[in-house]
Amino acid sequence: MNNKLKSKTRLAAIQLVSQHLINNQDIEYIKDDFDKYYRNTIIDEGSEKIEYNLSFLSKLISYFQITDFKILSKEINSKIKFDRKFEKWDNIIQAIILISISEIRNSSKEKIKIILNDYIEISKSFVNINETKLINSILDKLINEK
Repeated sequence: MNNKLKSKTRLAAIQLVSQHLINNQDIEYIKDDFDKYYRNTIIDEGSEKIEYNLSFLSKLISYFQITDFKILSKEINSKIKFDRKFEKWDNIIQAIILISISEIRNSSKEKIKIILNDYIEISKSFVNINETKLINSILDKLINEK
């Protein structure tokens, strides 16, 4: 699978996790619905077709499902120096961190830097530079701890 398709698949995973966090729906249901209605479609004229690798997306979602939100929240909260707890952060930031750390923790050491860089690049499309730096810092701390 090429790198562009991997990035698009990671983007789809972030979208699914974000929707899961917002609606508290079963993520498998969201994934199936997303695949049924959006895969290989163009939302806006002039935009790219929504493409992703379903097998890789399923793998990312399975990694996310075995990640315990409460335990990871506790880990993140222990690493931050400000009062706002991870549970209260914006859903998209939570989704980026949750899906990226889930993939990173289930990947070989040689691929971690590439995966991390891809998620940081994707995050730039959703959040401002300070929030991207926060995501990078949290992921870096979580990766180097393990």
